[in-house]
Amino acid sequence: MAAQNAANFIVETALLGQGLFSVNSNQIKNLWPDYALLTWLQKGRMVVGSIEEFLHYKNETVSWQRLDGLTLYEGMKGGVDGFLTASATIVVARDLGYPIVVSAGLGGIGDIIEEQLCFDLPALAETEITLVATSPKDMLDIPGTIDWLHKNGVKTFGVGTEYCDGYVFVGAKTQLMQGLSHDELGLIVRGHNLILNPIPHEKRLQNTDYLREAITAGKLAEQNGEPYHPAANRRLDELSQGWSSIIQLESLIANTLVARNIKLYPNR
Repeated sequence: MAAQNAANFIVETALLGQGLFSVNSNQIKNLWPDYALLTWLQKGRMVVGSIEEFLHYKNETVSWQRLDGLTLYEGMKGGVDGFLTASATIVVARDLGYPIVVSAGLGGIGDIIEEQLCFDLPALAETEITLVATSPKDMLDIPGTIDWLHKNGVKTFGVGTEYCDGYVFVGAKTQLMQGLSHDELGLIVRGHNLILNPIPHEKRLQNTDYLREAITAGKLAEQNGEPYHPAANRRLDELSQGWSSIIQLESLIANTLVARNIKLYPNR
């Protein structure tokens, strides 16, 4: 399928499906670039399609599951409708021949049941893929996450920076392997790559109390057997009067532009 489309990347749908509480479908559609294709599970079938196709099906379908790379094939066998996380999208990209995947907030290592070691990390380490993301999520151990990637053969890059310093909040700086200018996006060697494209500091949330409240909401969801991140995102959205949803959507779109400009060289 990848060879039949101009795009060399696909975009995850977990954020668009479950994480943007103050952004409606029309707003997403109006902002979304035509070149950026998404992937989701539709009655157990891998689908790569446009934003219009995704939103139309999303709005018509009530029962969606959140699927990662460990549960994707189980969802396919069960014939479910599924929003796909970064790791699930990596599996789809591997199976369909896309060399690049786009996400926003990345999973990692942290005090979260589903993310003591989120499968986003092993999926990236095990699959020759380039993942464009914004940052590991703020409630995670970002230094520990980056360190795990380095120890497991993943190269890390920052667009315009050599550091990762948080997702929707500004945090401590964690050293990446290399900073990249936009011109250097054409010099990436095919392999296990993570390219982080940070949200500008002036757009990020300033009140760190919001993060503590989001963590509390996520933990409560875990106790009720529900996914952590949608609950945490909902609380951030409420506290920031929708700003957290807007900047995450803008960041995901910005990451598609980075992905569009990447030209991968063979690994010799």
